[in-house]
Amino acid sequence: MSDKVVLSVKKREVTGKKVATLREDELVPAVVYGRDFAPVNVQVEYLPLVRMVRVAGTHTPVELDIEGEKQTAIIKSIDMDYVKNRISHISFQAVSADQVVTTEVPVVIVGGEESLAQKAGLEIVQVMMELEVRAKTADLPEKIEVSALGLEKHGDKLTLKDVKVPDGVEMTEEDMNLAIANVEDPAIAAAKAEAAEKAAREAEEARKAAEAPAEEAAVPEGESETPAEGETPAEGEKPAEEAKTE
Repeated sequence: MSDKVVLSVKKREVTGKKVATLREDELVPAVVYGRDFAPVNVQVEYLPLVRMVRVAGTHTPVELDIEGEKQTAIIKSIDMDYVKNRISHISFQAVSADQVVTTEVPVVIVGGEESLAQKAGLEIVQVMMELEVRAKTADLPEKIEVSALGLEKHGDKLTLKDVKVPDGVEMTEEDMNLAIANVEDPAIAAAKAEAAEKAAREAEEARKAAEAPAEEAAVPEGESETPAEGETPAEGEKPAEEAKTE
């Protein structure tokens, strides 16, 4: 694991609805909690927090400087204001170097450009972006690399069997056949996508047709059951009023 990212935070007294005033001042409300650690409400400057999240994500331990007191922690949850596309709150879990934690680590495919598959014009499509692992905080890797050098033809794949985790790290997933990446022929993939789109379109058209109300029987154009007001009945026909009195 590389050197920890350091983030300075300050204790906060503002809670509840009043935290909106913090956000107006480019501050983000946060909380730090953990085993044998009394929860502490803190606040952090927005831009340094964003930079830290980009570097550490939810997998790399960070060092919080809480007004001079150092505490190792990992990001446990991030709340977003999706209207403003901004972080609105963040929770940190305080941990110790020898504490075992479960978290997700990014999966990175390496060696794809040198593989026979890619040289043949095939695509290596990654389908698993993160892998859940369990390890001591000090042993957590920043990422897990998986080699694609052995991929050759359409249908080949990388699975969890191909993952080599560092010492002290274990995967929590039990199904080792889960795919990490698949080799696909671009032409076949495009044909499948087109067929799926066509099937979805036809299904939607069938659904609309089934839901449409039955059309009422229409009177043939140019005909009506009774003449319109002011019109003369056709030859051989009697006015409606006369027909009633006969």
